[in-house]
Parts: sequence; structure tokens; C-alpha cells
Amino acid sequence: MTATFVPVTPATTSQPSGIFVHDASAQADPGDGGHDWGLRPPTDNDSDAAPLYNAHGEALKSVLGTWRTADGNATVDTTPQGTRVRVAFRGLVPNGRYSLFLRQLAPRTGAVFTPLDLTGEQNSFSSDPQGRGDALVISPLQIVPGTQLVLVYHSDGMDHQSSLGNPGVNAHAQLIALIH
Repeated sequence: MTATFVPVTPATTSQPSGIFVHDASAQADPGDGGHDWGLRPPTDNDSDAAPLYNAHGEALKSVLGTWRTADGNATVDTTPQGTRVRVAFRGLVPNGRYSLFLRQLAPRTGAVFTPLDLTGEQNSFSSDPQGRGDALVISPLQIVPGTQLVLVYHSDGMDHQSSLGNPGVNAHAQLIALIH
């Protein structure tokens, strides 16, 4: 099975990316995925040169155009050890820390994120200085067509093991792929 990663945007998924741009007229949004005053999620009309921030206004070391043009692919194979997932990315935040998660929809709670390796011990990697990143993860989970893979950027540079981190603050969904 294969998958092509695309940027997380309102056009590609209902998954919020957790990135923000400055807008002096933007009011604070205290809800889940919310943000402080003067910040808002980017729109298609924002400049590619717009710097990106987390929900509290801390710089993410990237601009919107770079974030929007990142991409990647995955191959998924069943092996006796489990499901082998190979991923390759480009256009990531240089020297950024990333993790791979499966995204599933639960009837009562909405989106649920599970580390690709189930425990969060082997699902993270760092991009190189040019923003490229490759990883090989052996997952004990059965990955079937229709499964969504999400690449999460950790702006604090930390691995969060089995946790996604704090969405919009230190966890930012950059790319998403549908396995087929």
C-alpha cells in the first residue's frame, strides 16, 4: 500500500494544523485548538512569506509558504514482525522534531491519535538541515486502506512518546496521508 502526504489545511482535512499567523484584528479563541489575541489560523489568502506561530505567539521557525509546500510519501508492507511503514519527506522545518501518528475517528470523542509504533518509542525522527526526513517504523498495528497517517511537528523539539503533545502549542499537524 502507498500514500502521498499533503499539507493539513481546511481543504484537505478537518484536522486543525495548530499553526497561526499574526493578525491584529483577531480575537482570542479559548476553546480546543484555540489561540491568543492577535493570532488566527492561516487562510489561502495569506502571503507565503507570513511567519508561523504557535497558539501563544511563539515563532515556529517556518513561513507559511514552506509549510504549505512540504510533502512526502509512505509505503506500507505487512511483514512477520508487523506492519513496516517507510516514509520520506521534504520541505519540513529544518532540524525539526517530528512524530508519526495514526488518526482515527471515534464516535464520541472525535479524532484519536495513536503513535504509529503504538508506544511512541520509535515513531519520531528529526529532519535534516535542508528539511528532509526519512523514517522506518515497524508497527504492531494492522494498517488497512483508509487509515490516515499524520506527521506532527514538535515545536518544542521534544518527543512526547505516546502523547501527541499540546495541539497548537508544541504539536502541529503538518502533513496527512490516506493509505490506499
